[in-house]
Amino acid sequence: MKKITNTKILVSGGAGFIGSNLCEALLNQGNQVVCLDNFSTGFRKNIEPFLSNEKFTLIEGDIRNYEDCQRGVKGCDYVFHEAALGSVPRSMKDPMTSTDVNIGGFVKILFAAKEEGVKRFVYAASSSTYGDHPDLPKVEDIIGNPLSPYAITKYADELFAKNFSDIYDIETVGLRYFN
Repeated sequence: MKKITNTKILVSGGAGFIGSNLCEALLNQGNQVVCLDNFSTGFRKNIEPFLSNEKFTLIEGDIRNYEDCQRGVKGCDYVFHEAALGSVPRSMKDPMTSTDVNIGGFVKILFAAKEEGVKRFVYAASSSTYGDHPDLPKVEDIIGNPLSPYAITKYADELFAKNFSDIYDIETVGLRYFN
């Protein structure tokens, strides 16, 4: 796989565990990194070492705000979308907020990326989309019944990403994380 260097990249959810480690790796490769985070689940301490780096920009914003998404993607070639409310129990307690962030925010940042002409949109998907399908090993195109509102939101994101890729010719890559 070819390294990405000397490129402007947005990492949404950049103050979270995965996002902050991604920011660090991308900065170490000589990239200009924009971090968009509202700190609802991420931590400022995760990105403090980068705040003095001239190649790092922090936008304290929310993916549910389209203008924040536009500011984040401005001039970027790539987006690594890690922002989400990731918790099955939280989604069961408050499905409206999980849906608003995980689907509404996803579509806003994906649309902003498409409008900006981003080359590739890489996003955090989830193994929860496999649902109750019993077969092992898991195969990308075999989905069961999602077992939580969180799983539904992540599956909907995959459908939106595929749709945007087909209609608008933006390359999208979903990474189904397991934990």
